[in-house]
Amino acid sequence: MLDSLVATILSQATSDANSGRAFESLKAAFADWDAVRKAPARKIEAAIRSGGLARNKSRTIKRVLETIHAARGETSLEHLRRAPTERIKAELGALPGVGPKTVACVLMFNLKRPDFPVDTHINRIARRLGWAPPKASAEATYRHLNARVPDPLTYEMHVLLITHGRRTCKAQRPACPYCPVLDACDEGRRRLKRSVRTP
Repeated sequence: MLDSLVATILSQATSDANSGRAFESLKAAFADWDAVRKAPARKIEAAIRSGGLARNKSRTIKRVLETIHAARGETSLEHLRRAPTERIKAELGALPGVGPKTVACVLMFNLKRPDFPVDTHINRIARRLGWAPPKASAEATYRHLNARVPDPLTYEMHVLLITHGRRTCKAQRPACPYCPVLDACDEGRRRLKRSVRTP
């Protein structure tokens, strides 16, 4: 579980390839998570530099590990593996720098539990499709969608929406003419009408 949590922290604001390299580098540089906890932040930063935002992420990782060790006397989260989902959300969400998206990723990817992480791509798509209020934050959209997405669909829908956000429904210059859900997207249809009127 701790591998999953740290990998998710490293995945923030970077590509999967970059975060994967940073995670492998971190694991190669230290014997275990307790060694990471005891290391100076600058050494953690050096190990994860390829993932971007290394200074901030190294500090977050160190604070998370220190908090876990202070509470448990060990640098591990395995005590939560079979815990109720709400307890996992409460304990992980109380860690420094760990928000709902990170917790949801651990739940869905590591523990195979039905939760629906919302990143910037999914938040953008949900607002454009009217699934969430137009100015909803990612956390607000997370609460909104988790109450509505059926449990059996959480994983596949998450992956499909991430892919759609990266390939088609981009933040800048979305490819609305090629969107498979254009008929359900008021914003996309408005964009197309404006582009037709523009000389």
